[in-house]
Amino acid sequence: MGFGLLLIGYITVLGVLPESFVYYTWGIYIAIAGGILMLAGFCRLGEFNAYFKLMKYLTVVYILILLGFSPFLIIYRGGDLSRDFMIISKLIRIFFLFGYHYILMSGILSLAKEINNIIVERKAKTNIYFTFVFFSAFVLEFFNISEVAPILLVFGAAYFIMTMATLYSCYMRITYEGHDEEIEAKHSVKNNKNKKGGG
Repeated sequence: MGFGLLLIGYITVLGVLPESFVYYTWGIYIAIAGGILMLAGFCRLGEFNAYFKLMKYLTVVYILILLGFSPFLIIYRGGDLSRDFMIISKLIRIFFLFGYHYILMSGILSLAKEINNIIVERKAKTNIYFTFVFFSAFVLEFFNISEVAPILLVFGAAYFIMTMATLYSCYMRITYEGHDEEIEAKHSVKNNKNKKGGG
């Protein structure tokens, strides 16, 4: 369905943290390559619901944002321009990445409900809740409302793992039409064997 490309692309982007190192180094081009993989995944997933269709365009915007940041890497040597770039670009990333992850997880949640996949649905819901908490913490830190910087790295690692786990679950459980039915049939056969063996 495209979740495999989405998973590989998400790993490659490494841009969950709004202040990830990729935004200040030449690693930004690796993130762009990851964005292209994610775009390919959403092109396949776009037919399944409106959220994934919207994610295609948001991924294009994300790639363009990364390309827009890249010229500043050449002049990233300190000074007022670099400081202003860091402040403005980080604010853009906080709000854009929040919207990006929220719509992504909403799309997964919608698809999971449609096919009645409880496991994926629960993971998507958890990710949505954590998305609000995670990016709210970044907003607080950005405006110096709260000293949350020390825990943001741990938050970021946890959020990255949670998102990857959700995408992997989609890859394993919503790979193609009829996949869920095959899994249920296997479980049913296994349960029947256990009952016969126990009886």
